[in-house]
Amino acid sequence: MSSPKPGGPTVVVRGEATLVVEPEIADVDVTVRVRARDRQTALERCSARQDEVAGVVAAAGDAVEVVETTGVSVYLEVRDRRAPGEPVASLHTRLTLGRLEAVGELVVALGRLDDVEVSGPYWRLRRDSPAAEQARLAAVRDAVTRARQYAAAFGARLTALVQVSDTGLGGGDFQVAGAMPAMARFESEPHLDLVPARQQVHGAVEVRFTMSEPDQEVFRG
Repeated sequence: MSSPKPGGPTVVVRGEATLVVEPEIADVDVTVRVRARDRQTALERCSARQDEVAGVVAAAGDAVEVVETTGVSVYLEVRDRRAPGEPVASLHTRLTLGRLEAVGELVVALGRLDDVEVSGPYWRLRRDSPAAEQARLAAVRDAVTRARQYAAAFGARLTALVQVSDTGLGGGDFQVAGAMPAMARFESEPHLDLVPARQQVHGAVEVRFTMSEPDQEVFRG
């Protein structure tokens, strides 16, 4: 194919694609918060509760891929100005689970522990999720289709690729419209039926093409 003439007509398009996919991992936040008469006792109790949390997590086996301490605090809580403050010790942990079917069981097991707060799950995709590549390639296909349509509208055809610009991917926390966690079917034993929220992955690309000379009839009449 011959090279396009310098200064010839070009068409610049933005291709976009949005995929809706199942999440791949889930984060669960666990907070141990203990109040006591003195700081030493608060710390000791907090440590003991955290050991219980660690035991539950260990029992979950390889379902838990990552355990991270996200914060520790020891402070004096004053709830009544007429009374002395009460020492509070807390420890925050984030768990990342790769087996989504294990999330409900783990949440229930942690929820049974005293002085333990559980929040989540926060559904998301892995950083290297194939869905990201799929969204990018779908955006490229959309750009090519748009460019062909624009060229055809002028009685022309695409002749060469000039430039491709990755405008980025969106998704991040992935908390989008879709199935939300269903909190709860309690029977003889506590049980949570959790429905993972589907995730949106957005791909966008800007592409510049050269095209053949337009049909001059397009500009008449």
